[in-house]
Amino acid sequence: MAELDFPAAVEDEAAVALEIVVPFYDEAAALPALFERLRRVFDEAACTAHGLSSVRIILVDDGSKDGSAAIAADAIRGGFPATLYRFSRNFGHQAAVSAGLSYSGAALVAVMDADLQDPPEVVLEMVDAWRAGADVVYAVRRNRKEGVAKRAAYHLFYRLYRFLSEVDVPVDSGDFALLDRKVVDAMESLPEQLRFLRGLRTWVGFRQTAVTYDRAARAFGQSKYDWIRLYQLATDGIASMSVRPLRIVQFALISTAVLTLLMGMGLIATGALAGDLDPIDWWGLAICLAVLGTSSVNLVCLYVLSAYIGRTYLEVKARPGWIVQEVVGAPAPGKVAD
Repeated sequence: MAELDFPAAVEDEAAVALEIVVPFYDEAAALPALFERLRRVFDEAACTAHGLSSVRIILVDDGSKDGSAAIAADAIRGGFPATLYRFSRNFGHQAAVSAGLSYSGAALVAVMDADLQDPPEVVLEMVDAWRAGADVVYAVRRNRKEGVAKRAAYHLFYRLYRFLSEVDVPVDSGDFALLDRKVVDAMESLPEQLRFLRGLRTWVGFRQTAVTYDRAARAFGQSKYDWIRLYQLATDGIASMSVRPLRIVQFALISTAVLTLLMGMGLIATGALAGDLDPIDWWGLAICLAVLGTSSVNLVCLYVLSAYIGRTYLEVKARPGWIVQEVVGAPAPGKVAD
């Protein structure tokens, strides 16, 4: 196996430490290639050129069942500069990223996926953008090598989310980003348990800029984000970051009530002038139309309200977002597992 150690610390007063949070779930096929790629990208020349004093990886195993944790642990015991946090079960991608951020301690913290669709080389571009003055550098996908249906779903989600959200979340940006320490601390100070991180990253503010990249096709395994998980991510993101859907519901209810009343009055007036139906028939027709119209709107409103009520119920219980069953490797200074 190739040597996995990153270069020794760069002796430069302006150099900063970098940590890279890498959540994974059943990525046994991808992890060896990921570790080798990270070793190549963050070699001594690259660290010196970009002013990095050290690079450390924070691996978060989100309850993998395919031996991924064993592969990561073996790499760490073999000298790979990382810490592995193993969850007691699958808590979800957002929980895994949140855990990685909470266990970080470096001046710069990057977040990337383990499947190499997020190129590690882009992290170096992000470091340069940070040195140019940005506090948050997020990656925007120019294109993505995925099926037409999934690309269309992502396209629709980001634009719908931007319309419904009360913060200006960048279109086509995911969790792949570089954060200054003060941004991580600001995000960690937020109390919510259900966390939509790209929304929180935008909400905290600071100086934010984008780098663009081409998202490669998945080289190993299958995506863990099926349609159900994507739907859950979308609804969590909208419900956790905005009450605008509730305002739309209020407007829809008022508008439907007014339109139904006007329609009923119009039908009654038309029937009375025409004289071809008994007034009772017109009243019955008006009532049926009003019931159908308001019932349809009420069902949509109940759907929206249930999204907020369910998430409020989960927040009120205040359970931890994750449980760590094992830590392999030394944690960041001053950081301990929950």
